[in-house]
Amino acid sequence: MPQINTAEQSELSPTEIRLRLLENGYLPIPVDGKRPRISGWSSLQSGPADIKSWERAYADHRNTGILTGNVVAIDIDALDEGVCEQLVGRLLEIRDAGLAPCRTGKAPKTLFVFRSDAPRQKQKTGEYLVNGQKCQIEVLAAGQQFVGFGIHPDTEQPYLWSGGDLLSIPFADLPEIAATDLDAFLSDAEVILAAAGTPARAPKPKREATPPGETFWRRVNSAALASPELWVRDVFPSAKQEPGTGAWRVTSADLGRGLQEDISIHTDGIRDFGTEETETPISIVQKWGGQQTPRDAAFWLCDRLGHDPEEYGWHRQDLGVRMTLGATWEVSAAANDDGPALAPALSIFDWTVDRFVGAAPPVEYLVDGVIPMGVPGMVSAAGDTGKSYALLELHRRVAFGSNQFASPIFGGKVVTEGTSVMITSEDDANEVHRRIAALDEKEQRYTAAGKRMIIVPLPSAGGARAFWKEDRKRGLLETDDYRGICDQLLSIPDLRLITFDPLASFAHLPLNEDPTAGQFVCSSLARLASETKATVLVAHHMRKSKSPIETLSDAREAIRGSTALVDGLRLAYAMWPADEVRAKRVCKSLGIAFEANKVVLGGVVKANGAARRAMSTYARNEAGLLIDRSAGLGASAPAQGDLRAALVISVEAAAAAGAPFTKTGANGLFELRERLPEELRRMGKARLDALAADALERGEIVRVAARGEKTAKWLDVPTGMFAAGIGTFTAGMPR
Repeated sequence: MPQINTAEQSELSPTEIRLRLLENGYLPIPVDGKRPRISGWSSLQSGPADIKSWERAYADHRNTGILTGNVVAIDIDALDEGVCEQLVGRLLEIRDAGLAPCRTGKAPKTLFVFRSDAPRQKQKTGEYLVNGQKCQIEVLAAGQQFVGFGIHPDTEQPYLWSGGDLLSIPFADLPEIAATDLDAFLSDAEVILAAAGTPARAPKPKREATPPGETFWRRVNSAALASPELWVRDVFPSAKQEPGTGAWRVTSADLGRGLQEDISIHTDGIRDFGTEETETPISIVQKWGGQQTPRDAAFWLCDRLGHDPEEYGWHRQDLGVRMTLGATWEVSAAANDDGPALAPALSIFDWTVDRFVGAAPPVEYLVDGVIPMGVPGMVSAAGDTGKSYALLELHRRVAFGSNQFASPIFGGKVVTEGTSVMITSEDDANEVHRRIAALDEKEQRYTAAGKRMIIVPLPSAGGARAFWKEDRKRGLLETDDYRGICDQLLSIPDLRLITFDPLASFAHLPLNEDPTAGQFVCSSLARLASETKATVLVAHHMRKSKSPIETLSDAREAIRGSTALVDGLRLAYAMWPADEVRAKRVCKSLGIAFEANKVVLGGVVKANGAARRAMSTYARNEAGLLIDRSAGLGASAPAQGDLRAALVISVEAAAAAGAPFTKTGANGLFELRERLPEELRRMGKARLDALAADALERGEIVRVAARGEKTAKWLDVPTGMFAAGIGTFTAGMPR
């Protein structure tokens, strides 16, 4: 087939080529040599402005790649001319295959481009050696790319096209290839390759039993570290091996980032000295090799190492039924491993209190004194309040760092820094772009810190996903989509904050009616927080209230859904618009013009443990972001109603934890005030007793007798476990 390098193509700049490809319905990406050196390139969906920015941001990426998925590229990787001719001949037997544009980089290897109505997954034949040359067919699909324009790094000549190219053929005009035709071609290609050569891989060894503590992931990482020469240059073509240490070095300049230090890949481990982070082969391939999930990265490494995943222990086991609250979990292929390790036998004698030596570890906070690290929580607000925007700002401060002069957010200062991940099903990429641009005036997103802030706008990333659902036969389920997201989150070493916005779009469950559904989702979120050590927040809605919300207790009652949803999370923060009279008073005090929905109130309405429960006052700025202006109002002491609400919440949390208070005595509120939030700890005994008496008189808390006791002395809320007569005490609690 005659090959041409059109004059028009050679006269176009990379930016002009990429813009033309975008107009024709393709997703172009900048490439350095054969591979892009851009973290997350496999999910790039760029517009004209983004493409123009690459000219400066990735000036060394002179080649142009095309993302595959709906675009299907059949790569005939055969340097033996006779075999290549047979394979091309068989491919052209497919209907309309002769209309497919054909790209050649290093002849006789060639690549044909088709289209598919649905994104396809990668397929390939086995590898065969023909006259000492590797031959294989690979179908590039979702999460991959091929270079279409630029200079081939081996031949140092332009890529050639025959039968037209993608600058002249729109995506809609590509010939469509059916799955049945593709499968038949791959089957016949395998026969052609087997007849001409010998398999490049040895037969699979018999699988041995898995040693304790070993997993598929660890074995792949260990094997990849033992043989970095088999894969490093496929990820980093410019990587160089140091003669003395044997380490492979990748410079920050080669990575296209503005840091001074390099990535070092050694048989003893991987260290990114630019970010001061320890990496694994799987995390490196996922970040820089274009693989979307840890599973994809591990499978890619298996391919480069010359072994099938099964040889490292990949297998799908029937894990049976894992029960929590009558629910089961789907077994996700993306999360597959050697199956859960059997829990060791529980010995109560391992847990004598003399094991707790020295000072107790302090509580670590994401937001000082308000939102702890490693817990599941909720931010609930009335519609159009601005909670999503505020959460986005929280993510920005966690990822980029927060200076000491920044205003409080969610009642405190952000005191933790690291990677933050927000998945939103309401805002598309354009809206996220607008909001980030408004929040990030210093353009920190273009520094190394920009890689630590991950915002996934589902409307622009394939649409909304169900993370929790109900199956008629199997009950409540965590979906494969959720487990796949969890796998990716677990691969982030410095993960600090995760947010799902809003909860209702991810939970296809009757959260408003069924307490079991609420408990199930809360348990799932708690497990994610425990495994990642990150704070996991969900955005949730508040129901419309007939009367104005005046206290934190009122706000808690207004949170939509069953009480199990709030009870099952470690923390709940509520936000709601101030009533007009209060809003006008606040605006006058702050010297700003009054507008509807300008002033918002917020505070902690539930916390398992000490947390500031003072009400904060927010005023919306010109960009629509809520700014905490409480200090400007001179607010120091919480209102009586808020103090009483804080007391009720503390009493409820203590009883639910099996360590209820009494009004006075050894377990009294004042005697155990270190377990109360800060604003209650500051109160004297008489005032705290009076506050408890007020709550008792209003019926917000009650005195109850524990099982087997006659005296009603323990404090609980009317709907609590002790109030229902079924509460149990924590082991060792004095009574």
